[in-house]
Amino acid sequence: MANVSTFGVTGLNFFFQSKRAKIDGKAVSQLVKFIQGAKHSLDVAIYDMRNADVLKALKGMSTKVQLHILYDAGKAGGSSTTVDPKVSTTAQAINAAGLKAFAQPVKEKGGHLMHDKFIVRDGASVWSGSGNFTNGGLLLQDNNFFTMDSTAIAAVYSKIFGDLSSPGHTASHTTGVTSPPIKVKIKNIPVTIIFSTEVGATESIETEIQNRLKVARKIRLMAMLVSDKGVLASLLALKKKDIKGVLDPHEMKVVMKNKATDPVFWFANGDPRFVAAPSHAFSKKRAEADQNDFMHNKVMIIDDKVVITGSYNFSENAEANDENLLIFESAALAGAYNKYFNTLFAQYQKTGAKLPPA
Repeated sequence: MANVSTFGVTGLNFFFQSKRAKIDGKAVSQLVKFIQGAKHSLDVAIYDMRNADVLKALKGMSTKVQLHILYDAGKAGGSSTTVDPKVSTTAQAINAAGLKAFAQPVKEKGGHLMHDKFIVRDGASVWSGSGNFTNGGLLLQDNNFFTMDSTAIAAVYSKIFGDLSSPGHTASHTTGVTSPPIKVKIKNIPVTIIFSTEVGATESIETEIQNRLKVARKIRLMAMLVSDKGVLASLLALKKKDIKGVLDPHEMKVVMKNKATDPVFWFANGDPRFVAAPSHAFSKKRAEADQNDFMHNKVMIIDDKVVITGSYNFSENAEANDENLLIFESAALAGAYNKYFNTLFAQYQKTGAKLPPA
């Protein structure tokens, strides 16, 4: 049965989080349960992982199943100030948990990120969503997570996992390989999956989002930030439509630096249809304590029947990261996401936080 914090149908389960809005889909316990349900293998691709319960669960399974962890090994802090900045690498937490033997760093070129957040279990099920496996990502931030029981989907993610772990992966970021959307079904729900793992594949995500927005009449947006030129242009064209949004004000402030008067940022310049989450700006102290509380979703709900979600921030930088984006076509699922959105919107409308903050 659907409620604000969870939604489930055969083969699909969704968990919604927001500590400040008191929405608790029990992401930590659900993730631990997913990990401990493995019988043969766990392939983990994660940008940042420091939650003690998750690390403990993986360590416990490391003697029972084949475990392989891929993690972002970019420079601490990275060159990006708009996508999950971090002050220390995941490697430290992995090593401390006794998981070094099962882990492999993925070092991207040019300051880009291995920004995926997924687990393939037994070649049959996938965990994914918008949140990292940190205290901030699982407990404090606004995030959505989901599990998909489908051998077809697991096979798609397994192929990407293999690409990420291959010796030539970072070279592919300069040569470019076309990666068209992959369409599957879980029962009667169509699911489109798009990955950006090569430069040549990245525009396919932006194109797919723009195509969906082009025919939209109603849009609900939950985003850490929006800075992609194509997406901004599409949102500008929808200014007179039924559109509302929830944004992270501090991340929007970063991407709007010296651009605040640009018409494409109309939605973050006082339009009452968009509200700010009362989050805190990134700081070294908060990051070291794993206390980042961003509005971290990357979600669009279109015409009450389509949900776009995943790890992909709507930014230019994301186009050359390793990312995964999913599009679910289901009125029932869109209804669950709308409940989540409406709860956040109503809560943050009351706080009076500004977009972007001064």
